Amino acid sequence: MQKTTTAPSTIEETLSRYPRLTAHMICESLGYFTPNAAANAILRYKRGEPFYCEWYTHIAGGFDKEKVLRVGKDVIKWSFQNRSHHVGYMAHYPRARAIVEHVRQGGEGPILASWF
Repeated sequence: MQKTTTAPSTIEETLSRYPRLTAHMICESLGYFTPNAAANAILRYKRGEPFYCEWYTHIAGGFDKEKVLRVGKDVIKWSFQNRSHHVGYMAHYPRARAIVEHVRQGGEGPILASWF
């Protein structure tokens, strides 16, 4: 029997189900993403919806839905593929994971970006 998984329905559920990916997306974005923004990007990807943030639309070269959807897929792929390189300045996984865990446990998350 094949196991089926449903997409998370909220940002909080996404943070709970994908804390490592959320932290790696913070690193891949060089801190542009906050935990909630990264989780929202994952949630939109899982729903097949575009995530129209400044970073994605810049990479896509505008607001074309299909291009922004592709960027969402690519950022998740890059976050996973580059996970072993998320160390050091602006891409420090242990720090990103600590921020994600703080938010998961009900703490206040960063507002503008994760590193400041």
